[in-house]
Amino acid sequence: DFEDIFGDFSGIFDSFFGGNRRRTSGTRTTARRGADLRYDLEIEFNEAVFGTTKEISYRRNAVCGVCQGTGAAGGAGKTMCPSCSGSGQVRRSSGFFSIATTCPQCHGEGYIIKDPCRECRGAGVVEKRRVIKVSIPAGMEDGRRIHIPDQGDGGMNGGPAGDLYVYIHVRPHEYFKRSGNDIYCMIPIGITQASLGGEVLVPTIDNKTVKVKIPAGTQTGKVLRLKGEGVPYLNNNSRRGDMYIEIMVEVPEKLTPRAKALLKELSEQINENPSPQLRRLSS
Repeated sequence: DFEDIFGDFSGIFDSFFGGNRRRTSGTRTTARRGADLRYDLEIEFNEAVFGTTKEISYRRNAVCGVCQGTGAAGGAGKTMCPSCSGSGQVRRSSGFFSIATTCPQCHGEGYIIKDPCRECRGAGVVEKRRVIKVSIPAGMEDGRRIHIPDQGDGGMNGGPAGDLYVYIHVRPHEYFKRSGNDIYCMIPIGITQASLGGEVLVPTIDNKTVKVKIPAGTQTGKVLRLKGEGVPYLNNNSRRGDMYIEIMVEVPEKLTPRAKALLKELSEQINENPSPQLRRLSS
């Protein structure tokens, strides 16, 4: 209202115009919403991909069951603060100015509780342990949050409860990485498989094994794509991203004499260059 905004100038107006105004107010019992809470939840990589349900336990301020949130014992209720007459503010004059400050007796509430509830000590809320189940949808990403209404701190004076925000933290996978809805992995193949081509069996994120065709002449770093073997879309689980497989050609560290002779013969057959040219680095 006008006085809340321009209260500091009320002393000037009163001095010039001879006003003798006094603010009166009844006992204020304004309903206040409870505070929002945060919970950090760590889940496995596969749980984020395909969804899961987790049970969590946390502490919250719940409305006192004895006084029903009033803070007063035996239904005694609240009385108007004698220091501020229910306004929640006290004023002191300094020359032409009237300065409003929070009432030190009621701390701005406008009322006091003469007989506080013994259960909550006049707070109107008590701390309690809360256990709930949180449904995590398929396709959940690291760092996202889940909003759960009315599971935060209880409200004061009949006000609504706050909300709970569950922040998701996904543990890294040993073999798979994720980018958006796509999955990335790396598989090793031998030099004969890379040279001649063939098929290899590759595990997917949902514990399937699929055949992947390796083209002849495949080099280290080549990426193959498996369509639809990635992560389900968060808001449309019928769609999935893709899986990308990076090839790593492995050179055997130990060779039998026969294997060495065969490789030497192969080198002669394909005319390997003993003086290779430098390749331009990609910018």
